[in-house]
Amino acid sequence: MHETNTLKLQNEPLFMYKSLHLLLSIFVIVATTAQCQSQWQTPTVDITKNDTVGYGFFREEANIIQNKASLAPFFEKLWLQRTQGGRKINIVHIGDSHILGNFMTREMRKRMQAAFGDAGRGMIFPYKLINSNGPQDYIISTSARWSGTNCVRDQNELTDYGISGFSAVTSSTGSEISIQLRDTTSSTSSPFTKVTVFYRNNDGAPPITIEDENTHQVAVPVIEDGFSKAFYFDRPVSECTIKLAKCSGKKSFWLDGVSIDNERAGVIYHSIGVNGAKFSDFARAKFFALQLKEITPDLVILSFGTNEAQARNSPTLLQKQMDELTTQITTQWPHACILFTTPADSYLRGKGFNPNMTDVSTTIKDFALKKDFAYWDLFQIGGGENSAENWKSNGLMSSDSVHYSRTGYAAQGKLLYMGLISAYNESVNKKVAKAGAEGDGK
Repeated sequence: MHETNTLKLQNEPLFMYKSLHLLLSIFVIVATTAQCQSQWQTPTVDITKNDTVGYGFFREEANIIQNKASLAPFFEKLWLQRTQGGRKINIVHIGDSHILGNFMTREMRKRMQAAFGDAGRGMIFPYKLINSNGPQDYIISTSARWSGTNCVRDQNELTDYGISGFSAVTSSTGSEISIQLRDTTSSTSSPFTKVTVFYRNNDGAPPITIEDENTHQVAVPVIEDGFSKAFYFDRPVSECTIKLAKCSGKKSFWLDGVSIDNERAGVIYHSIGVNGAKFSDFARAKFFALQLKEITPDLVILSFGTNEAQARNSPTLLQKQMDELTTQITTQWPHACILFTTPADSYLRGKGFNPNMTDVSTTIKDFALKKDFAYWDLFQIGGGENSAENWKSNGLMSSDSVHYSRTGYAAQGKLLYMGLISAYNESVNKKVAKAGAEGDGK
C-alpha cells in the first residue's frame, strides 16, 4: 500500500502537467478558431430559410441590387474578411423614421455579423434625453439636464447638426452620462473596448473622461480632433460613463453621437435615422459628412423617400438634393460605396392611396443610374403601386399606415439582406470562375 501511494504521489506532477497542457491546448484551439473562423468558411454565404419571407404579394424575383458593379470594392472587402479574416467593414445606414427605430437595420446587423463577424454596435445617440424615440438595444442615463433637437426641425439653409442628425446639449459641467450596451428586449449585454464620442471638441467644451466602475478602468484617449475623440479600454466592458469635467465659466457640451466598437474583425452596422427626414435635411447638416468620414464607411445605404412622397416633388429638385448629399459624402470619404433604397409603399398622410410614391421611387432610381450608384428597389419588390393595402392586410403595417409593424420592418431587413448577399455571392462566383479560367490557361 505504501509503494502504491508513493507511485501515485510521484505521478501527480506528471498528471497535473498533462492536464494543464491539455487545457492550454484547448484554449489555443478555441482562440485560434475565433481568430481564423473566417478562413474556415466558404467564400459565399448561404441564404437559409430563416432569412426568407413568406408573403405572396412580394415580388421576390425582383429582389436584386441594380448596378451592383459599383459595389465591387465593398464586396472585395467582405470576401477578404470571409476568406482571410482581419478586416473591419463599416456599413452606415442612413434614413428617416423607418431607420431610427432600428427594427429593419437590426435584422441586417445580426445577419451581416453572423456571416462576416461582429465588430461592434456602431452609432448610438441618447434620444430619450431629448424626448425622442430610439432603439431598444442600449440604455442611457444621466445626472444632467439636456436639451436638443434634430436637423428636420431646424429648417435653416445650413444647420449645425452632425453625424446622427440630432444634437443633445448640456451646460451641467461635472455631470455624467452612462451607456449600457444592453438589449432591453432580451436582457443580453454586448462587450466593447472602444468608444468614440462625436462632439464639438473646442475651447467651449469641458474636458471629458470615460470610465467603467465595474472593471475599475479609465479608458485611454488615443485619437481626437475638433469633432470627435476616441477612447480605449484595456479589457472589454458592457457599460461605461462619460464624465464631464467640472469647469468654471460658461461651457457647454454638445453631443452628436457615440460609436461603440469591440475592436474585432467583422462588420459594424451603424444605423442613423431622424423622424420625418429627407435627403435635404442631412445635406443641410454642415457637420454630417465631416463626422461620417471618421467612421471610414465602406458602404453607405441611403433610405429616404417616404417623406418626400408626402407631397408632390419636382424630380429635378429631388435629384439636386440627392446630389448635394452624395457629393458631400464622397468628397469627405471617396472610398465609400453608395447604395440607394426606394421606400416601400405607404398611404398619403395615412389616409389612402399615395400617387407620389411611384414618382419618388423612379426619381431615386434614375439618379442612382445617372451617377453610377447601386440601388435596391423595395417599392417594386414590396408590390409596387398601391401595395400598401397588402402590407396592411398582412399585419406588416402600423395603424398610421405610413410606418410598418416590427414584423414588417423585419421582412424589409430580410429582403435587403437577401438582395445584398445574392449580389455578393455573384461577385464571388465570378471571381472564382475567373481564377479558374486563368489557371486553365497556364
